[in-house]
Parts: sequence; C-alpha cells; structure tokens
Amino acid sequence: MLINTDYITPAELTGYVRAGAADWARNQFSLARWLPNNPIDDLDFRFTRGGEGLIEAATFRAYDAESPIGSRPGAVRISGELPPISRKIRLGEYDRLKQRKLDDRIRGALMSDAERMVKSIMARMELARGDALVNGKVTISENGLMVEADFGRSGSMSVAPGTLWSDLATATPLTDLLAWRETYISTNGELPGAIVTSTRVLNYLLRNAEIRALAATAIGTPTLVAPGMLTQVFEAHGLPPVYAYDAQVKVNGSATRVVADDKLVLLPAPGDANSPESSDLGATLWGTTVEATSPKYAIEMGEEPGIVAGSYEDEDPIALWTKASAIGLPILANPDLAMVADVA
Repeated sequence: MLINTDYITPAELTGYVRAGAADWARNQFSLARWLPNNPIDDLDFRFTRGGEGLIEAATFRAYDAESPIGSRPGAVRISGELPPISRKIRLGEYDRLKQRKLDDRIRGALMSDAERMVKSIMARMELARGDALVNGKVTISENGLMVEADFGRSGSMSVAPGTLWSDLATATPLTDLLAWRETYISTNGELPGAIVTSTRVLNYLLRNAEIRALAATAIGTPTLVAPGMLTQVFEAHGLPPVYAYDAQVKVNGSATRVVADDKLVLLPAPGDANSPESSDLGATLWGTTVEATSPKYAIEMGEEPGIVAGSYEDEDPIALWTKASAIGLPILANPDLAMVADVA
C-alpha cells in the first residue's frame, strides 16, 4: 500500500483525530481523569513503583548530639515494552467517487473513517485502564500478543463487605466505606478523593436502610434517598464524591462494561484527562510509532508521540484505506492508590 495525500495528508489527519481523542478522553473515555494521557517519545516504559505511604516522623535530639539517620522506602523498578495497537478500514466506494471527481466526499469519508478507527483504539485503551484500576494489572491476550503488566497492588486493597449491598435491608455500606477509608489512609497516608461505581450500585445506596435512616427527618424515613442527600451524608462522614461510571464498548460483537457493575473503586481526586504529567496514581503512556517517524507522514518534530492516522491506496483493485496506529499502555505507578471493592 502507498500513502495517498491527494485528499488529506497524514499530518493533517493526525491533527484532526488527536483533537477528537482529547475530547473523548474528557467525556466518553473518562477513566483518563485518573490515568491521564501522557505522550512519551519512546517504545518502552520505565517507572519506580510505590509511593511514600505514611511519612516517617523525625525524632528530636539533644544539642551537640549526632543527627539520627533516616531511611528511604523500598523501591521497585518496573519496565517493559509498550504494545502496538492499530486498526484500518477500506473505503469501498472510492473508485466510484474518484470517477465522479467527488473529492470533498472522499476527504470527508477519510476523516470519518479515521475518527472511527481512533475511537476503536481509545475504547481498547479504556478497557485496559479499567483492567488496571480493578485488577491492579493489565492483561492482554489477543492477535498473538500475550502481555501481563502486574503493578503489584497490596492484597489489602481488594476488599468486600460482610453483607453485599444488594441486600438493602441489612447491608451497611456507610460502615463499610468508613472502614475501607481507614485502610486506605493507613496504607497511603492520604484520604481517597473519589468513589467510582456503577449506577446499579449507586441505586443500592439510595435505597439502603442504613443510608435512609441517616436521611430521616421529623416527618419520617424516605423510601428513596435523593442523590443530593446521599452526597450530604457522605460529606458529613468525610467520604469523597461518588462518580457514576457505566461506560461500555463492543468486544467481539458483544457489549462489554469497562468496569463490572458490581465493583466500587476508591481513587484519588480526578484530574485533567490530557495532562502531560502523570498523576500520583499513574498514567496512560502513548509512545512513538514507526509511522510517526516516517518522512511520508511529515509529523512535526516533537509531536511524534501519540496516535497517528493516514490513508493508503491499493491499485488492484483500486481502493483507499484509512489506518490509525498507536503504541501505549496504562501504568499504575502507585497501585495502592486504587482500592477495589466487590460490593454487589
């Protein structure tokens, strides 16, 4: 296949889809608020796993006495290769459009196809983010690629309530959350900043007897707590905001949730999905593809990392293809900042 620049150049097409990808990260693929998109000019990832956790207190000393010696927390160096991901689609009516000299139609079709292919890549990366946050690792087994990036989350950061929250009468979700918050603090030395869960679990909270009792007034106990009242109850007990997350993508033709609807995850507060800096929790690293370094793509120097897109022409039979390519992986630099509970 030969690169075709008759209708749009790879550099222009790449700029177009990257602008769209930044918007999708803020909205549709919103786990990037916790694992922000971070372009790196590399094929590999390297980071030091861990975090300070609880801060060790210094000790006072007598005058003229030697300073006590401090210590550094143990550090584990994690490294590996960023796996490639790409997708292409054929413009089947290209020959007819070309014969009729409908250049604007062809250009529009190429831009739509590129957008569709990049959304597919973003959807797969969102699945990987969900895998990382829920399981503390990313497992890939597809198209001949076998990868498991295990970030080493502590066993204490995977929890479950004594009574599942689907038991509205006897479950104690507020009590559970307060206990888990203390474990989170004792492990990380900081409060969680967000609770991410499904609408299903959120509805259990709104109908739970323990929560309803706390929302009772002089005229009685409500049968259903309003979301605003739930927020007030949580704030009064020092719990972070709840973010409903129900994203689904299609995998092998079937609708698949990014995060199972029986899970709840305690996380740091969300940030900018497209920040060039990693959060304390981690990042989604996007490396530099071979295409981005090709003179035919003409990507500006310094802009090579990230998703790229271009169109290619086949001569027999005549057809035009649009391909999007990337290499990348979500990384948990401090996996204990993600605490997962199986609640329903």
